Amino acid sequence: MSVTSNRRRPRTLTVGIAALVVAVIGAGAWVLTTTGNASSDPSVTTSSTTRAPTSSGPLAAPKASVAQDAQYLSEVTEADPALATYEKKSGNVALRALLTDGSAFCAFLNRDRDMDTAMVSVVVGARQVESESHLPMTVTTFNAVDAVALLTLCPALQSVVPQRDLAKIRQLGAALTGPAN
Repeated sequence: MSVTSNRRRPRTLTVGIAALVVAVIGAGAWVLTTTGNASSDPSVTTSSTTRAPTSSGPLAAPKASVAQDAQYLSEVTEADPALATYEKKSGNVALRALLTDGSAFCAFLNRDRDMDTAMVSVVVGARQVESESHLPMTVTTFNAVDAVALLTLCPALQSVVPQRDLAKIRQLGAALTGPAN
């Protein structure tokens, strides 16, 4: 890869992430605001722990290879610079948290066939273990985790994603893989 393409790649990546953030900001913002303050929504009962949306049926983790896991970890830390810093600081805890959240997103999406429900479920689960994992709790982080998981860990589930969001996720994938040299 040339120096010129290295300089362009972060801009393309930033634009791709920004587009993805815009695409799902409503769901992500809602999750981050309502999970922290359940009493703000009259239809939500206040409790000491926030629970993920419930659906029937078991969850099944995606059947990803070691190579897919490695690709996912590489690309998710490239998609969100905060995750690269997180991985360097937290090591194996970070790698396990990122793989768990990516796999969980795929499992929820497979079971519920609804992207918003899958996203909410992952955020709620991550918030419950944040004191141990120290995962950055930002909309950008969760969008990166979910989008890259959809690209690498469970690409067969792309048919469940609305077309306008899928186009932006695929743009992110193209920015992550970059031009072949």
